[in-house]
Amino acid sequence: MSNDNDILDKIIAYLVSKTSLTLCCVDDGIPHCCNCFYVLDKNLMVFYITSSLSTQHASIMLTAPKVAGTVNDQLSSILHLKGVQYSGEIRLLENEDELKARRLFCAAYPIAKLKKAPMWEIKLNTLKMTDNKLGFGKKLRWSRLDQMSVIPSK
Repeated sequence: MSNDNDILDKIIAYLVSKTSLTLCCVDDGIPHCCNCFYVLDKNLMVFYITSSLSTQHASIMLTAPKVAGTVNDQLSSILHLKGVQYSGEIRLLENEDELKARRLFCAAYPIAKLKKAPMWEIKLNTLKMTDNKLGFGKKLRWSRLDQMSVIPSK
């Protein structure tokens, strides 16, 4: 069985190899989803994204910061299925936090320097990675609050 650091390392390796996520928020019981480019700060376990304040999801997130979503591959074979589900809390960044996030984001996506959309941080609370290459239905789970563990498939 993998140790806790191996589990997190596998999840991080996957997340840093990808560029976009699906972000879901809820307004008065109605879910709203969007796709965003992201960068992972693996030291803080947060995603940084940009989104205009004029979007529907931004207006929702300012008052309802609990979010969830996915990062996944678009594969044709279930045998190679791999992806991450996440949950967390989002906040609009300001001052030094915003500058740090913008530097990381623009390093990953230089085109972002042309448009100064507001920066947001998703503080990751849970991550669940499915990787069928490790065994069909294999889940790797990380929680900010709990110790990391491998959850056997049911």
